[in-house]
Amino acid sequence: MLVTLFNSVLIQASTYLSRPMITYKLLTMHANTFVVGSFGALYALFPLLLAIPLGRWINQFGEGRFILYGTVMIALSTLLLMSVTATWLMVFAVAALGTAQLLCMAGAQALFANRSPNGNYERFFGLYTFSAALGQLIGPLIGTVAAGSSGVLPKSTSHGFFAAAILALIGIVPLYKWLPMSPTVDVSAKESKSQISLAQVLSNPGMKTAMFTSLAISSSVDVLVVFLPVFGKERGFSAGAIGVVLAIRAATSMVFRLFLAPMTAKFGFRRLLIASIVVSSLACIVATTATNVLFLAIVIAVAGFSLGLGQPMTMAWVSRMSKDPERSFAISVRLAGNRFGQFLLPAIAGVVAGGFGAGAVFISLALLMGSSGVLAQTKLKE
Repeated sequence: MLVTLFNSVLIQASTYLSRPMITYKLLTMHANTFVVGSFGALYALFPLLLAIPLGRWINQFGEGRFILYGTVMIALSTLLLMSVTATWLMVFAVAALGTAQLLCMAGAQALFANRSPNGNYERFFGLYTFSAALGQLIGPLIGTVAAGSSGVLPKSTSHGFFAAAILALIGIVPLYKWLPMSPTVDVSAKESKSQISLAQVLSNPGMKTAMFTSLAISSSVDVLVVFLPVFGKERGFSAGAIGVVLAIRAATSMVFRLFLAPMTAKFGFRRLLIASIVVSSLACIVATTATNVLFLAIVIAVAGFSLGLGQPMTMAWVSRMSKDPERSFAISVRLAGNRFGQFLLPAIAGVVAGGFGAGAVFISLALLMGSSGVLAQTKLKE
Protein backbone atom coordinates (compact mmCIF):
# COMPACT_ATOMS: atom_id res chain seq x y z
CA MET A 1 0.00 0.00 0.00
CA LEU A 2 2.95 2.36 0.52
CA VAL A 3 3.70 2.26 -3.22
CA THR A 4 0.07 3.22 -3.91
CA LEU A 5 0.34 6.17 -1.51
CA PHE A 6 3.57 7.32 -3.19
CA ASN A 7 1.96 7.06 -6.61
CA SER A 8 -1.15 8.86 -5.38
CA VAL A 9 0.90 11.88 -4.25
CA LEU A 10 2.53 12.20 -7.66
CA ILE A 11 -0.48 11.63 -9.91
CA GLN A 12 -2.60 14.03 -7.86
CA ALA A 13 0.19 16.61 -7.98
CA SER A 14 0.36 16.19 -11.75
CA THR A 15 -3.39 16.46 -12.36
CA TYR A 16 -3.99 19.30 -9.88
CA LEU A 17 -1.13 21.20 -11.45
CA SER A 18 -2.65 20.59 -14.87
CA ARG A 19 -6.29 21.51 -14.10
CA PRO A 20 -5.73 25.23 -13.40
CA MET A 21 -3.15 25.30 -16.22
CA ILE A 22 -5.86 24.10 -18.60
CA THR A 23 -8.08 26.98 -17.45
CA TYR A 24 -5.25 29.49 -17.83
CA LYS A 25 -4.30 28.15 -21.27
CA LEU A 26 -7.91 28.56 -22.40
CA LEU A 27 -7.97 32.10 -21.00
CA THR A 28 -4.79 33.00 -22.90
CA MET A 29 -6.56 31.70 -26.01
CA HIS A 30 -9.40 34.16 -25.17
CA ALA A 31 -11.92 31.46 -24.31
CA ASN A 32 -15.04 32.58 -22.44
CA THR A 33 -16.38 31.08 -19.20
CA PHE A 34 -18.75 28.77 -21.09
CA VAL A 35 -15.78 27.19 -22.92
CA VAL A 36 -13.85 26.90 -19.63
CA GLY A 37 -16.84 25.14 -18.06
CA SER A 38 -17.25 22.89 -21.09
CA PHE A 39 -13.65 21.71 -20.77
CA GLY A 40 -14.26 21.04 -17.10
CA ALA A 41 -17.19 18.85 -18.17
CA LEU A 42 -15.14 17.19 -20.90
CA TYR A 43 -12.57 16.15 -18.29
CA ALA A 44 -15.26 13.97 -16.68
CA LEU A 45 -17.16 12.78 -19.79
CA PHE A 46 -15.11 9.74 -20.86
CA PRO A 47 -14.46 8.69 -17.25
CA LEU A 48 -18.21 8.81 -16.73
CA LEU A 49 -18.72 6.33 -19.57
CA LEU A 50 -15.93 4.02 -18.37
CA ALA A 51 -16.41 4.10 -14.61
CA ILE A 52 -19.02 1.34 -14.20
CA PRO A 53 -17.45 -1.32 -16.48
CA LEU A 54 -14.08 -0.42 -14.96
CA GLY A 55 -15.16 -1.96 -11.65
CA ARG A 56 -15.67 -5.33 -13.35
CA TRP A 57 -12.33 -5.07 -15.18
CA ILE A 58 -10.53 -4.37 -11.91
CA ASN A 59 -12.05 -7.53 -10.41
CA GLN A 60 -10.78 -9.56 -13.37
CA PHE A 61 -7.33 -8.06 -14.03
CA GLY A 62 -6.21 -6.52 -10.74
CA GLU A 63 -6.14 -3.09 -9.15
CA GLY A 64 -2.43 -2.49 -9.75
CA ARG A 65 -2.62 -2.74 -13.54
CA PHE A 66 -5.03 0.17 -13.77
CA ILE A 67 -2.90 2.34 -11.49
CA LEU A 68 0.02 1.68 -13.85
CA TYR A 69 -1.96 2.30 -17.06
CA GLY A 70 -3.45 5.50 -15.68
CA THR A 71 -0.09 6.92 -14.59
CA VAL A 72 1.41 6.32 -18.03
CA MET A 73 -1.60 8.04 -19.64
CA ILE A 74 -1.26 11.07 -17.32
CA ALA A 75 2.36 11.53 -18.40
CA LEU A 76 1.44 11.30 -22.09
CA SER A 77 -1.60 13.58 -21.90
CA THR A 78 0.25 16.33 -20.02
CA LEU A 79 3.00 16.25 -22.64
CA LEU A 80 0.29 16.60 -25.30
CA LEU A 81 -1.25 19.56 -23.44
CA MET A 82 2.18 21.19 -23.37
CA SER A 83 2.47 21.10 -27.15
CA VAL A 84 -1.05 21.76 -28.50
CA THR A 85 -1.85 25.24 -29.79
CA ALA A 86 -5.50 24.88 -30.86
CA THR A 87 -8.60 24.57 -28.71
CA TRP A 88 -9.96 21.60 -30.65
CA LEU A 89 -6.70 19.67 -30.09
CA MET A 90 -6.97 20.29 -26.36
CA VAL A 91 -10.21 18.29 -26.41
CA PHE A 92 -8.31 15.01 -26.89
CA ALA A 93 -5.64 15.81 -24.32
CA VAL A 94 -8.13 16.87 -21.64
CA ALA A 95 -10.33 13.80 -22.24
CA ALA A 96 -7.27 11.55 -21.97
CA LEU A 97 -6.13 13.23 -18.75
CA GLY A 98 -9.54 12.80 -17.13
CA THR A 99 -9.68 9.14 -18.15
CA ALA A 100 -6.16 8.52 -16.88
CA GLN A 101 -6.92 10.00 -13.47
CA LEU A 102 -9.99 7.78 -13.20
CA LEU A 103 -7.93 4.63 -13.89
CA CYS A 104 -5.51 5.55 -11.11
CA MET A 105 -8.22 6.48 -8.61
CA ALA A 106 -10.44 3.46 -9.30
CA GLY A 107 -7.49 1.08 -8.98
CA ALA A 108 -6.18 2.70 -5.79
CA GLN A 109 -9.57 3.04 -4.07
CA ALA A 110 -10.48 -0.56 -4.90
CA LEU A 111 -7.10 -1.69 -3.55
CA PHE A 112 -7.67 0.10 -0.22
CA ALA A 113 -11.30 -1.01 0.00
CA ASN A 114 -10.39 -4.65 -0.61
CA ARG A 115 -7.22 -4.79 1.50
CA SER A 116 -8.01 -2.62 4.54
CA PRO A 117 -7.57 -4.91 7.58
CA ASN A 118 -10.79 -5.61 9.47
CA GLY A 119 -12.70 -3.07 7.40
CA ASN A 120 -10.82 -0.20 9.10
CA TYR A 121 -11.90 2.12 6.31
CA GLU A 122 -11.69 5.50 8.07
CA ARG A 123 -8.02 4.96 8.91
CA PHE A 124 -6.89 3.65 5.52
CA PHE A 125 -9.02 5.93 3.36
CA GLY A 126 -7.81 8.77 5.59
CA LEU A 127 -4.23 7.84 4.70
CA TYR A 128 -5.08 7.45 1.02
CA THR A 129 -6.85 10.80 0.80
CA PHE A 130 -4.03 12.36 2.86
CA SER A 131 -1.62 11.32 0.11
CA ALA A 132 -4.00 12.74 -2.50
CA ALA A 133 -4.23 16.05 -0.61
CA LEU A 134 -0.43 16.18 -0.33
CA GLY A 135 -0.24 15.87 -4.12
CA GLN A 136 -2.94 18.51 -4.49
CA LEU A 137 -0.87 20.76 -2.22
CA ILE A 138 2.44 20.47 -4.01
CA GLY A 139 1.00 20.38 -7.54
CA PRO A 140 -0.28 23.99 -7.68
CA LEU A 141 2.88 25.22 -5.92
CA ILE A 142 5.13 23.47 -8.43
CA GLY A 143 2.90 24.83 -11.21
CA THR A 144 3.22 28.37 -9.84
CA VAL A 145 7.02 28.13 -9.84
CA ALA A 146 7.29 26.33 -13.19
CA ALA A 147 4.80 28.51 -15.10
CA GLY A 148 5.70 31.83 -13.48
CA SER A 149 3.31 34.75 -13.24
CA SER A 150 2.56 37.62 -15.57
CA GLY A 151 -0.18 39.59 -13.83
CA VAL A 152 -3.37 37.55 -13.67
CA LEU A 153 -2.03 34.91 -16.10
CA PRO A 154 1.01 32.58 -16.03
CA LYS A 155 4.07 33.35 -18.14
CA SER A 156 4.17 29.86 -19.66
CA THR A 157 1.54 27.17 -19.24
CA SER A 158 3.79 24.86 -21.30
CA HIS A 159 6.37 24.88 -18.52
CA GLY A 160 3.60 23.98 -16.08
CA PHE A 161 2.45 21.02 -18.17
CA PHE A 162 6.05 19.81 -18.56
CA ALA A 163 6.45 19.81 -14.78
CA ALA A 164 3.20 17.81 -14.52
CA ALA A 165 4.57 15.21 -16.96
CA ILE A 166 7.78 14.85 -14.93
CA LEU A 167 5.76 14.22 -11.75
CA ALA A 168 3.73 11.46 -13.46
CA LEU A 169 6.87 9.84 -14.89
CA ILE A 170 8.40 9.66 -11.40
CA GLY A 171 5.18 8.03 -10.21
CA ILE A 172 5.63 5.20 -12.73
CA VAL A 173 9.07 4.17 -11.44
CA PRO A 174 8.15 1.88 -8.48
CA LEU A 175 4.93 0.41 -9.86
CA TYR A 176 6.23 -2.56 -11.87
CA LYS A 177 8.44 -3.93 -9.12
CA TRP A 178 6.50 -3.32 -5.90
CA LEU A 179 2.80 -3.00 -6.73
CA PRO A 180 0.81 -6.29 -6.85
CA MET A 181 -0.90 -6.74 -10.21
CA SER A 182 -3.18 -9.69 -9.41
CA PRO A 183 -6.79 -9.10 -8.24
CA THR A 184 -7.42 -9.02 -4.49
CA VAL A 185 -10.88 -10.60 -4.89
CA ASP A 186 -10.92 -13.30 -7.57
CA VAL A 187 -14.11 -12.73 -9.56
CA SER A 188 -14.38 -14.15 -13.10
CA ALA A 189 -15.88 -12.17 -15.98
CA LYS A 190 -18.95 -14.46 -15.97
CA GLU A 191 -19.46 -14.10 -12.21
CA SER A 192 -18.96 -10.35 -12.38
CA LYS A 193 -21.67 -9.92 -15.01
CA SER A 194 -24.15 -12.37 -13.53
CA GLN A 195 -23.77 -11.70 -9.80
CA ILE A 196 -22.81 -8.03 -9.56
CA SER A 197 -25.20 -5.52 -11.09
CA LEU A 198 -25.77 -1.79 -10.76
CA ALA A 199 -29.28 -2.39 -9.41
CA GLN A 200 -27.94 -4.80 -6.81
CA VAL A 201 -25.33 -2.33 -5.55
CA LEU A 202 -27.77 0.59 -5.42
CA SER A 203 -30.33 -1.54 -3.56
CA ASN A 204 -28.09 -1.69 -0.48
CA PRO A 205 -29.69 0.47 2.26
CA GLY A 206 -28.48 4.06 2.12
CA MET A 207 -26.30 3.49 -0.95
CA LYS A 208 -28.10 6.00 -3.19
CA THR A 209 -27.76 8.72 -0.55
CA ALA A 210 -24.08 7.87 -0.09
CA MET A 211 -23.54 8.14 -3.85
CA PHE A 212 -25.31 11.53 -4.06
CA THR A 213 -23.37 12.89 -1.08
CA SER A 214 -20.13 11.74 -2.67
CA LEU A 215 -21.15 13.37 -5.98
CA ALA A 216 -21.92 16.69 -4.27
CA ILE A 217 -18.64 16.83 -2.36
CA SER A 218 -16.30 15.67 -5.13
CA SER A 219 -17.98 17.88 -7.76
CA SER A 220 -17.66 20.90 -5.48
CA VAL A 221 -13.92 20.30 -5.10
CA ASP A 222 -13.59 19.90 -8.87
CA VAL A 223 -15.51 23.08 -9.69
CA LEU A 224 -13.53 25.06 -7.12
CA VAL A 225 -10.28 24.00 -8.79
CA VAL A 226 -11.59 24.91 -12.25
CA PHE A 227 -13.26 28.22 -11.36
CA LEU A 228 -10.98 29.72 -8.72
CA PRO A 229 -8.67 30.96 -11.52
CA VAL A 230 -11.70 32.58 -13.20
CA PHE A 231 -12.81 34.11 -9.88
CA GLY A 232 -9.26 35.33 -9.28
CA LYS A 233 -9.08 36.94 -12.73
CA GLU A 234 -12.40 38.73 -12.10
CA ARG A 235 -11.13 40.09 -8.77
CA GLY A 236 -7.66 40.98 -10.09
CA PHE A 237 -5.78 38.32 -8.09
CA SER A 238 -2.54 37.08 -9.64
CA ALA A 239 -2.15 33.57 -11.02
CA GLY A 240 0.56 32.91 -8.43
CA ALA A 241 -1.73 33.95 -5.58
CA ILE A 242 -4.50 31.61 -6.81
CA GLY A 243 -1.96 28.78 -7.01
CA VAL A 244 -1.11 29.38 -3.34
CA VAL A 245 -4.82 29.47 -2.40
CA LEU A 246 -5.36 26.11 -4.12
CA ALA A 247 -2.38 24.70 -2.25
CA ILE A 248 -3.76 25.98 1.07
CA ARG A 249 -7.06 24.20 0.38
CA ALA A 250 -5.18 20.96 -0.15
CA ALA A 251 -3.04 21.53 2.96
CA THR A 252 -6.01 21.86 5.30
CA SER A 253 -7.63 18.78 3.73
CA MET A 254 -4.40 16.87 4.21
CA VAL A 255 -3.90 17.71 7.89
CA PHE A 256 -7.34 16.70 9.09
CA ARG A 257 -7.45 13.48 7.06
CA LEU A 258 -4.68 12.09 9.27
CA PHE A 259 -7.05 12.35 12.23
CA LEU A 260 -10.17 11.06 10.52
CA ALA A 261 -10.30 7.74 12.40
CA PRO A 262 -9.99 9.23 15.94
CA MET A 263 -12.35 12.11 15.04
CA THR A 264 -14.95 9.62 13.79
CA ALA A 265 -14.59 7.59 16.98
CA LYS A 266 -15.03 10.70 19.13
CA PHE A 267 -17.85 12.54 17.36
CA GLY A 268 -19.57 9.75 15.42
CA PHE A 269 -19.67 9.21 11.65
CA ARG A 270 -23.03 10.92 11.07
CA ARG A 271 -22.33 14.01 13.15
CA LEU A 272 -18.87 14.55 11.65
CA LEU A 273 -20.05 14.13 8.04
CA ILE A 274 -23.03 16.50 8.46
CA ALA A 275 -20.83 19.10 10.16
CA SER A 276 -18.31 18.95 7.33
CA ILE A 277 -21.05 19.50 4.73
CA VAL A 278 -22.54 22.47 6.62
CA VAL A 279 -19.15 24.16 7.04
CA SER A 280 -18.30 23.58 3.35
CA SER A 281 -21.58 25.16 2.23
CA LEU A 282 -21.10 28.22 4.44
CA ALA A 283 -17.48 28.63 3.29
CA CYS A 284 -18.54 28.66 -0.37
CA ILE A 285 -21.08 31.39 0.34
CA VAL A 286 -18.60 33.52 2.30
CA ALA A 287 -15.97 33.12 -0.46
CA THR A 288 -18.12 35.19 -2.81
CA THR A 289 -17.50 38.26 -0.61
CA ALA A 290 -13.70 38.05 -0.89
CA THR A 291 -12.10 41.29 -2.07
CA ASN A 292 -8.49 40.39 -1.21
CA VAL A 293 -6.39 37.26 -1.51
CA LEU A 294 -5.76 36.86 2.23
CA PHE A 295 -9.46 36.69 3.06
CA LEU A 296 -10.08 34.28 0.16
CA ALA A 297 -7.21 32.07 1.37
CA ILE A 298 -8.69 31.88 4.89
CA VAL A 299 -12.16 30.95 3.62
CA ILE A 300 -10.84 28.37 1.15
CA ALA A 301 -8.69 26.90 3.93
CA VAL A 302 -11.86 26.31 5.97
CA ALA A 303 -13.57 24.81 2.91
CA GLY A 304 -10.54 22.56 2.38
CA PHE A 305 -10.81 21.21 5.90
CA SER A 306 -14.49 20.37 5.64
CA LEU A 307 -14.43 19.09 2.06
CA GLY A 308 -11.34 17.06 2.91
CA LEU A 309 -13.22 15.14 5.57
CA GLY A 310 -16.23 14.49 3.35
CA GLN A 311 -14.37 12.66 0.58
CA PRO A 312 -12.79 9.79 2.58
CA MET A 313 -15.94 9.48 4.68
CA THR A 314 -18.08 8.79 1.61
CA MET A 315 -15.49 6.22 0.45
CA ALA A 316 -15.79 4.48 3.81
CA TRP A 317 -19.59 4.73 3.72
CA VAL A 318 -19.81 3.04 0.30
CA SER A 319 -17.21 0.39 1.14
CA ARG A 320 -18.85 -0.58 4.42
CA MET A 321 -22.23 -1.14 2.74
CA SER A 322 -20.76 -3.37 0.00
CA LYS A 323 -20.15 -7.12 0.06
CA ASP A 324 -16.64 -8.41 -0.73
CA PRO A 325 -17.26 -9.48 -4.38
CA GLU A 326 -19.08 -6.24 -5.24
CA ARG A 327 -16.80 -3.75 -3.44
CA SER A 328 -14.59 -2.88 -6.44
CA PHE A 329 -17.72 -2.45 -8.54
CA ALA A 330 -19.36 -0.26 -5.86
CA ILE A 331 -16.24 1.94 -5.73
CA SER A 332 -16.47 2.34 -9.51
CA VAL A 333 -20.19 3.18 -9.31
CA ARG A 334 -19.31 5.84 -6.74
CA LEU A 335 -16.68 7.22 -9.11
CA ALA A 336 -19.19 7.14 -11.97
CA GLY A 337 -21.57 9.25 -9.88
CA ASN A 338 -18.74 11.64 -9.04
CA ARG A 339 -17.80 11.94 -12.70
CA PHE A 340 -21.44 12.57 -13.64
CA GLY A 341 -21.43 15.51 -11.24
CA GLN A 342 -18.04 16.64 -12.49
CA PHE A 343 -19.34 16.44 -16.06
CA LEU A 344 -22.61 18.27 -15.44
CA LEU A 345 -21.62 20.88 -12.87
CA PRO A 346 -18.73 22.60 -14.69
CA ALA A 347 -20.91 23.06 -17.79
CA ILE A 348 -23.70 24.56 -15.65
CA ALA A 349 -21.12 26.60 -13.75
CA GLY A 350 -19.79 28.01 -17.01
CA VAL A 351 -23.26 29.27 -17.92
CA VAL A 352 -23.81 30.65 -14.41
CA ALA A 353 -20.42 32.39 -14.40
CA GLY A 354 -21.07 33.86 -17.84
CA GLY A 355 -24.33 35.43 -16.68
CA PHE A 356 -23.65 36.27 -13.03
CA GLY A 357 -19.91 35.98 -12.44
CA ALA A 358 -17.78 33.23 -10.89
CA GLY A 359 -19.05 34.11 -7.40
CA ALA A 360 -22.48 32.77 -8.32
CA VAL A 361 -20.86 29.38 -8.99
CA PHE A 362 -19.88 29.16 -5.33
CA ILE A 363 -23.46 29.85 -4.24
CA SER A 364 -24.63 27.00 -6.48
CA LEU A 365 -22.09 24.66 -4.86
CA ALA A 366 -23.37 25.62 -1.41
CA LEU A 367 -26.93 24.73 -2.43
CA LEU A 368 -25.84 21.38 -3.86
CA MET A 369 -23.89 20.41 -0.75
CA GLY A 370 -26.67 21.61 1.52
CA SER A 371 -29.17 19.33 -0.21
CA SER A 372 -26.82 16.35 0.16
CA GLY A 373 -26.47 17.14 3.86
CA VAL A 374 -30.24 17.07 4.34
CA LEU A 375 -30.46 13.64 2.69
CA ALA A 376 -27.51 12.26 4.65
CA GLN A 377 -29.09 13.50 7.90
CA THR A 378 -32.16 11.35 7.27
CA LYS A 379 -30.32 8.18 6.17
CA LEU A 380 -27.35 7.94 8.51
CA LYS A 381 -27.49 6.57 12.04
CA GLU A 382 -25.21 7.70 14.85
